[in-house]
Amino acid sequence: MFAVSTYEEIELIERQVENMEIVVFLFVKPTNSEALNIINEFEYIHYNSEKYCSIYAVGYSNDFEKKNDKQYRKIDVTSNSDWYFSMKAFTDFKKRLEERIKWNYSGEVEILILHNNPGRCNSLNFTNYVAIDINKGIREGYMDSFQGFMESLVRSAKSAVTAKEAIKGVATDRISIKNIITDTIGDCKKIPLPIRTIVKDRLFYRCANSIID
Repeated sequence: MFAVSTYEEIELIERQVENMEIVVFLFVKPTNSEALNIINEFEYIHYNSEKYCSIYAVGYSNDFEKKNDKQYRKIDVTSNSDWYFSMKAFTDFKKRLEERIKWNYSGEVEILILHNNPGRCNSLNFTNYVAIDINKGIREGYMDSFQGFMESLVRSAKSAVTAKEAIKGVATDRISIKNIITDTIGDCKKIPLPIRTIVKDRLFYRCANSIID
């Protein structure tokens, strides 16, 4: 789990990663009603995700020097270090990503899942990304909670990355993000609705080839 204010920070971190892993952008504004419960999960998510899944909290920083930066405000979070949030950094990051890929932020708690490109010029691979609207998923019963979904996501990511490493000699240079999300939804959904029906809900599940300009 990393606190990041800019896209360049993520690229810098991912360029140092030698193994293939899942990358998650977490969009959660402290102004959202359920934000505090999610923010208080940051430390656990950090230790739970290990090397299989790098999760980035967009717009946040745990740099103590930010306490003197007027663009940042301290967040009340259960952690060993102080965390700060900048709505400007969050918005700038969102706008840049919307310009880069066919994606528009829902305005609610949302995660965008992709994978890295170890050893490549572009350290991030958006070819088969998937965006999930967490609030929509909870309202519809596609998941029980953010915590439950993230637990299943990390577990599915670990399984996919481990399998990828096991067949490294014959594997392609991609991990199936769709398969990971399918496994995750199947593991944590509340209602007996087929997964293929759930992923057709474009307000909840959006992927690289399903976003319409």
